Amino acid sequence: MTTYNTGNPVPSADARDRFDNSQTLDQLINSSADKVVTRTGKEIITIDGALRITSANAASAEASASDAKSAASVLSIKSDVAEGMASGLEFFSVPSIVGADRILTLYRNVSGVPVVVGTIPSPAAVNAILALLKQSYGIDLYELLDDNGFMWGTVHARGFDLPGLTVSETTKQGIELADRNGFVIMEDGVNGTSLGSMEWVQIAYPGIWVLDSNGFAWEIMGPDADSSTPISDLPSSIPYIAKEVCGVAGVPLTLHVASLLAERRDLDPTRITIAAALNPVVLSSDDAVTFAPDSLGDTALLYARPLRGDDSVRTVLDLVVRAAPNPPAGAAPTPKILLVGDSIGNHQGPLLLNQFMTQWGYAPTFVGTYPSSIAEDNGFNRLGAVAEARQGWSSAQFTYADPSRAPILPGNEAAYLAMTKPNMLGYNPFIRAAIESDPAQFVKNGYIVDAAFYQSRFSLETPTIVINALNTNDFRDQSPQTIYQTIYESDVLLHTRFAEAWPNAKIIRCIPGTARNTGAGTADRDAMWESFYIPAIRAMMDARAFLNNPNITIASSWAYYNQEAGYKLNAGTVDATTGARTTPISDALHPQGSTRRQYYQYLSGHVACAAVNII
Repeated sequence: MTTYNTGNPVPSADARDRFDNSQTLDQLINSSADKVVTRTGKEIITIDGALRITSANAASAEASASDAKSAASVLSIKSDVAEGMASGLEFFSVPSIVGADRILTLYRNVSGVPVVVGTIPSPAAVNAILALLKQSYGIDLYELLDDNGFMWGTVHARGFDLPGLTVSETTKQGIELADRNGFVIMEDGVNGTSLGSMEWVQIAYPGIWVLDSNGFAWEIMGPDADSSTPISDLPSSIPYIAKEVCGVAGVPLTLHVASLLAERRDLDPTRITIAAALNPVVLSSDDAVTFAPDSLGDTALLYARPLRGDDSVRTVLDLVVRAAPNPPAGAAPTPKILLVGDSIGNHQGPLLLNQFMTQWGYAPTFVGTYPSSIAEDNGFNRLGAVAEARQGWSSAQFTYADPSRAPILPGNEAAYLAMTKPNMLGYNPFIRAAIESDPAQFVKNGYIVDAAFYQSRFSLETPTIVINALNTNDFRDQSPQTIYQTIYESDVLLHTRFAEAWPNAKIIRCIPGTARNTGAGTADRDAMWESFYIPAIRAMMDARAFLNNPNITIASSWAYYNQEAGYKLNAGTVDATTGARTTPISDALHPQGSTRRQYYQYLSGHVACAAVNII
């Protein structure tokens, strides 16, 4: 079989046909098979096959008489086809003239019809071909010679070289064309096609877009190019962040586009613009926008626009911008923080909140019964400040809608506080047995969250700031159909009960984001972002609106840290030359390193604003 099989007519100067011809010739001479198929589909008997046919009588002395007769008849040379048919033989040969060389054509008489079954080149024909080849014992398998014996091309194990053309196997997928110095001038591969400075890539919408070097479209060709009708299936441009933008003076914030839209589409981007209402600050990007909150003034606008569709339409969100003083004038503010969360809060949450706020001139303290971890990875380290950030807990376990965490019986407080962290995880410090006067809608499985009882039984200080950073584990326990209602009900319950116990406390609602990642099941964080995270954010916003409590704000922490990095990786495959590692993410839930610090830096700025009562 040949490689390219272009179907070009004979003769052909196509380099691919030359490669196929060389391949056929190699098989004709060296193959142990009986026949080889040419690029035009003809079957030619190989030299080995011809030798086997010519020696059939001697080698098959013990074969049946009919087999001997058939083998002998193959060599029965007739002057033409008519004579062969008249001979009554099943097989016969007829010489044909090709230039000055005779080649035998083998026929079989099939019910009175002569059928060509193959050809045998004469010695002169074979010698003529061999004269154009010279076997090489180096890296080349064959050298191609002209009539004077000068080499004009080579065939080697990974391709062939012809005048002006080299074809060689590569380790990449696709085809590359290079100049004589080895520089690639054209490439066609899995990532698209390029020719010089031009590049073609697949896009996620109809038509052809011609872009300049900066990514701006200067011509659009397609069914919607000249229409004012928006192209179908535009990504939603609704920004899923709260109206409050909070930080500290002089500390820049970075808003990531993929973390505030419902659909994470790399091939179908949306451009966002932050424009101050009065200050001369306007910033745009389809990736991330970095700004100092104090540069915007008190109000700003967030614009979002898909880069295809109707350019005249934008989605606009009014923003309230707050920048806490850095440092504050006078004595340092001393917020008392109760952090309610899960493993993401337990892993260095109080530590990093304290680091950032102390750096800015604030003096936070922390309230709770569960010691947090100061280690990057070890969740059961207990050297950090106290909180209620409990590994693996969902909001339904805090409310006791999920009764898998036991209540602490009255009088057992000291025993609970003396437990190891793994044992403490089995108990819920917020709940007590319900009584008849308790609001029935908040009673879950006979128990109710009672924040005042929680504070009293453990002799805790009154928190001035409560951070609710739950819900990552609700995604584990709920479905896309139930996640909104579960989080809405939990937020209404918890925030109502917190506000009843601590009416002056500021309640900050936030949720961690998740890595950009695809895969099966819960590993497909991009799919879960749309089906779980976005409904959760909507539930948080709707619950806040329902309660209508000015002390409840939302810190859009998920949008202010990068989802591309800062997550655990597998060992992967290491490139021997560069040391670069190609690997999937092994933990797409828990931000680490710089990403974890981005998350807590933004949350710390929101807490600072609450501490000085500007939100």
